[in-house]
Amino acid sequence: MANKKKQLNSVEEQRARQQELIELKRQQEAFNENPAEYKPEVEEPEFVQSTASRISNFWYYSKFIIGFFVIVAIVMGISIGSCVSKTEYDLTIVMYFKTYANSTMSENLATIAEKYCEDYNRDGKVEVLVINCSIPDDQRLTDTDGATRLLGQFQNEEAIVYIVDKAAYDDLAYSFGYDFLDNSLDLPQLDGTAFYLNGTAFDAAFNVVSEDYTTNFDYYLMRRAINENSTANKGDVSEYVYRAEQFIKAYVKDPYLNDGNPLESSPSSAASSGNATASKVEESKTTTESSEITNSGE
Repeated sequence: MANKKKQLNSVEEQRARQQELIELKRQQEAFNENPAEYKPEVEEPEFVQSTASRISNFWYYSKFIIGFFVIVAIVMGISIGSCVSKTEYDLTIVMYFKTYANSTMSENLATIAEKYCEDYNRDGKVEVLVINCSIPDDQRLTDTDGATRLLGQFQNEEAIVYIVDKAAYDDLAYSFGYDFLDNSLDLPQLDGTAFYLNGTAFDAAFNVVSEDYTTNFDYYLMRRAINENSTANKGDVSEYVYRAEQFIKAYVKDPYLNDGNPLESSPSSAASSGNATASKVEESKTTTESSEITNSGE
């Protein structure tokens, strides 16, 4: 058996030698035919690249592409996260005064307003956003941020409820007239377009920050008009109009918030107090306006 195996190996070796001789003879003939262009055929050794070397080469040539996609993924993650965590407010109110008003006042205003609002988005809580667009008269030429915020709210379809002082109201009336002022709710003051707020629950939002703050000016609750000329008329805003009207009606019904301290009690539906409270405010404002007319006549 061993002898037979040796014979087979010997035959294989002889065949290999014969194959080498044939190859050498072929190359010799190719050289003789054209010595100038002859190139010997050399079998290149096979190069085996290590795993570490492959990783290193891949990172070297692809690091910028990988970095780009990592940055895109981070930006997308932040954007998606902000969209998911973004608060969906039940109501948006624009506070536009021609006098100074700080962020604490607008936060307090939102706290009180939530007591008159409902959970329209069904998320289990009532949240109202108050956007402070106040621009004091002495800063009207320099406060570009306030002016930009105000112009932005003219385009905001959710911003239908406004709380304004008399100077701001006059500014809107002069600039837009009934393209902006709405009298469909037939409110007690200013030709059916506004509700007088001095002496009501909203006073607490300001006076806890600055004592007797609201005694220095008159301010009002109003609803902006949404019509064919409205800058906010970009689509169906009926839901936001409904929320605005329900809020204003609830406030007019109980402007003194008879169920407790405006800034301490938990958000709840406004209690019914009839038309007497609205009449008190109307009577107070009518008296004030009459005095102003009498004084101007004198």
